[in-house]
Amino acid sequence: MQLSLLTTTVRTTHESACPDIGPICASRDEPPQIHDQRFAIGELRASMEHAFTDALGVELQVPLRLNRTTIQFRRLDGTPATLDYENIHHRNETLWGLGDPWVQGRYALPLGPVRLSARAGFTVPVAKTVEDPFALGAAGLPHQHVQFGTGTVQPLLALEAEHTLDSWSTRLWGQAQLSVAENSHGFRAGHRFGVGLSGAVKLVGSLRASAGADVANEQPERWGGVVQQDGNLGRTDVLVGGGLHWTVSKVQLGLTLRVPVYSHIIGHHGQLEYPGLLGLTAGTVFGE
Repeated sequence: MQLSLLTTTVRTTHESACPDIGPICASRDEPPQIHDQRFAIGELRASMEHAFTDALGVELQVPLRLNRTTIQFRRLDGTPATLDYENIHHRNETLWGLGDPWVQGRYALPLGPVRLSARAGFTVPVAKTVEDPFALGAAGLPHQHVQFGTGTVQPLLALEAEHTLDSWSTRLWGQAQLSVAENSHGFRAGHRFGVGLSGAVKLVGSLRASAGADVANEQPERWGGVVQQDGNLGRTDVLVGGGLHWTVSKVQLGLTLRVPVYSHIIGHHGQLEYPGLLGLTAGTVFGE
């Protein structure tokens, strides 16, 4: 069993003008604005794996997510603006709830010093989703873009190769989360892909240090079959980082930090920029 906490801060800014600002535009000529939005995001993920044999196992992952959002409205010269009406797009709020759990089967095959593992499974659509925010916005109604799930079953596929010796190890992995249908609100998430290479070396005692690089790709999302130009149009990020890992009794602890060194963002409106990802892990094995 393992608990992992992943956290980051995110900022996004964009200009907004009438009629997109909202219903206030029907009663007066509201000047253009800058929306400066900040997020504090965290995910606590519980992972539990049961091994039937050395080769076969099943895994369940359950994420709990937190999203704290604050908004600062600014004039085009950058000075703060205080609105005398409700903005339908943004508000100060804290959202939390379960994400979609993952269920996966695992098959492992040793090939000399290399251990190959393949995983296949699916997501369970129990997390909260939202109505089409673009349709609600066009109707002048308050709406929400943040959602914790997809509302559909998504296939999961993963491959991993790990080479371990007494003092060091290397790991190569790849993963795909596929979106094959839209949910009851007309939302279809984009496919997500990831690959990574990492290595770890023993320092002293049970303390190890790791370093690696990951590539994450997300495809465009769709609402009602349409890729909204003000929505998530897709992105690719390259992250590098490292961490420390140590064992205390039967508990394995970890601290990692990954920072983006390259980002290719399709479009710009509403795309999120983040300084890095901080991770904490604690895990143990029962039955040994």
